[in-house]
Amino acid sequence: MGGTQQNVLHFLMLVSCIFAFLAPAAGQIRLAGSGSTWCSGRVEIYHSGSWGTVCDDDWDLNDANVVCRRLGCGTPVSATASAHFGQGSGEIWLDNVACSGSESSITECGHNGFGKHNCGHGEDAGVVCLGAHTRLSGPGSTRCSGRVEIYHSSAWGTVCDDDWDLNDAKVVCRQLGCGTAVEATSSARFGQGTGQIWLDNVACSGSESSLPECGHNGFGKHNCNHGEDAGVVCSGLIRLSGSTQCSGRVEIYHSSDWGTICDDGWDLNDAEVVCRYLDCGTALRAISAVFGEGSGQIWLDDVACSGNESSLIECGHNGFGKHNCNHGEDAGVICSVSLPKPSISVNEDQFTWGQDISITCSISSEFLDGTFTLKKTSSNFSQTETGSRSATFNIHRVDFSHDGLYQCQYEKHISSNTFSSPLSDSVRISVTVSKPNISISPAGEVTWGQNIGITCSISTQTLGGTFILMKTSDSFNRTQNSNTNSATFNIPEVDFDDEGSYRCQYQESGPSHEFYSPPSDSVRLSVTVRLQRPSISLTSPNAGLVWGPEGAQITGGYSFVITCSINSTFSSGHFILSFSGSNLTESAVNNSASFSFPVAEYEHQGNYSCVYEVTVSTRTFRSAETAPITVIIKLSLMPLVSSVSVVILLLLLLLLLAVWLILRRRQQHKQPAALIQTQMVVQVGNDYTWGDNEGDEDVYVNVDLHQKIKGEAAGVDGDWSDDYEEPVNDDDRDFKETDPGDYYRCPKEACMFVDNHREDDDEEKTSDAEDIFENVSPLSPVY
Repeated sequence: MGGTQQNVLHFLMLVSCIFAFLAPAAGQIRLAGSGSTWCSGRVEIYHSGSWGTVCDDDWDLNDANVVCRRLGCGTPVSATASAHFGQGSGEIWLDNVACSGSESSITECGHNGFGKHNCGHGEDAGVVCLGAHTRLSGPGSTRCSGRVEIYHSSAWGTVCDDDWDLNDAKVVCRQLGCGTAVEATSSARFGQGTGQIWLDNVACSGSESSLPECGHNGFGKHNCNHGEDAGVVCSGLIRLSGSTQCSGRVEIYHSSDWGTICDDGWDLNDAEVVCRYLDCGTALRAISAVFGEGSGQIWLDDVACSGNESSLIECGHNGFGKHNCNHGEDAGVICSVSLPKPSISVNEDQFTWGQDISITCSISSEFLDGTFTLKKTSSNFSQTETGSRSATFNIHRVDFSHDGLYQCQYEKHISSNTFSSPLSDSVRISVTVSKPNISISPAGEVTWGQNIGITCSISTQTLGGTFILMKTSDSFNRTQNSNTNSATFNIPEVDFDDEGSYRCQYQESGPSHEFYSPPSDSVRLSVTVRLQRPSISLTSPNAGLVWGPEGAQITGGYSFVITCSINSTFSSGHFILSFSGSNLTESAVNNSASFSFPVAEYEHQGNYSCVYEVTVSTRTFRSAETAPITVIIKLSLMPLVSSVSVVILLLLLLLLLAVWLILRRRQQHKQPAALIQTQMVVQVGNDYTWGDNEGDEDVYVNVDLHQKIKGEAAGVDGDWSDDYEEPVNDDDRDFKETDPGDYYRCPKEACMFVDNHREDDDEEKTSDAEDIFENVSPLSPVY
């Protein structure tokens, strides 16, 4: 009976420990915010199931000292204020914190009480611990082992392993709160770093608080490469194996090897040191051989801690490796901090009906043989997958039943106990149909008053939905149910109000709510007024028009009319007649307009064309221009004929006058000359003999035969032919026959004859001759 009660009590205690294990530890501290590190950041504490910040009222180095020591980050460098690492969110748990510096947690310091403050998140407090300038990194590194890196000039850099030894490593381990140095590693044992190599030939005595206080060549002065990066393994390194991050078999690192702790004398005080060292809150239970047997060394036995030590090696024990145990007595702990909350992610935000999706659950630390569970918040949906750190859940061919919120949970089975993490944040799976297609018929610009159709279609296995046609620029919205995968929306007699961009959407009713597809791409409906090319014609009412190869020939002075016409339903427009850089406008009457030109003038010559213009709903449209008509203005024939006739008559008159004058002159030159010549020769031949040549100069004095003849001829009144009487017979005159040519060959002799014999002639014979030959000069010879 007593054994049964003891078992029941033991079970109840285990159950209470499990429930306590599932809740985060009250008073747990973390550093967060923008630019935060392991040892610098905004101070946050866990209380009443949530994280909250600390107000910077009265915040100083004593308060920061408690935080830095609790986190194993050495001494504080500064206590920051005014949200130096960014503003937090949620609760502000503490205000007016007043620590002496020796407390193990700031919750033990004086303060106003949880949640009592007069601050905002702009006053969030923070710390920068000395350990913030040193960190351990690289593959296989842990909190207390890894490649040594220091922060300088706003950049992280490594340390060269030249002269690197345990004294140097001791400074690093103490600065990081990792106990004493177990090993000073070299040759990039934890992998090669990048960037700067800040220190070389470091020479520490082991009592310095940080590496920069030790001797070295100077920042950035070295003859190394990253293949020589230095590292450390600190003796205070503790880990929990076989379970979770904050529960498991206790193991410590010593002499380059991991080993277990014997459970002799193992109690909650010992477990408290371990839990606090690992930042896992307080110890719920110190257990034995629950998390399986370890291997290798058993380093400690008969551990006796008061609970205030910072590491197990500071507690009493038999000495490293001194024990009387076996691995069936390996000690373990269960700390108050639960399993960490898993993360959840999905490969897309929205999924199309019938698509395959993947949801991944992961946890920050690696645990063996854990189980991830995927749950849907609104139903009994649940799937499990085994994984050490993550698991992926595949859901094939999703439909609307899969739409909803999903969360992950991680479970770990230890002996007969099951430990469960908190539920992850939720992700939403939105199942929809594919984006519809949209088309318009006819494509392109459509004519005012034309009927059009807009077709929406979709590729989906779910038929019987509703298509929605929307106009992006206003509240236009039409719906149409369809039992197929498409629907056509007809818009009759479109006008400018129908212009704009249209999109389609598909709606399907699911079990619990309506599902909508993404909107389709947009198509634009453009409305225009299409006008035919007008016709142009030319007429001349009074028959002054002749069509020729070069165009229309119009007689000047005649009237002509140009008519423009068009076949259009828009009859309220006007025609514009263009010619020679000028425009004439006439309103259309019965789709035509006439342009009259009463008198054709030369300035009307040119190319004529017309266009039709109409205004519809404040927008003006113009037709194409007609082919041009070439107009040529020609002179009238009647004035031309009259002018030509007058000119011809004048020319004929001038010709007749010229002929008459020519005939008269010929007659004047012919008859008197012959008479005078005959008379002169006869007289010379009959009455005179040629004398000698003496006195020739005296012979020609005052003799002007040519002038005499011309004078007598000119002195005849009227028609000289009336005064001349032709001799009836040459016998009537006593003339000596002579050759007419003698006179012309010998004009000088004849003249001499007259001059020499003028005084010898008797008065009867020469009376007539003197009248004829007086003052007659010689005629010009004719050859």
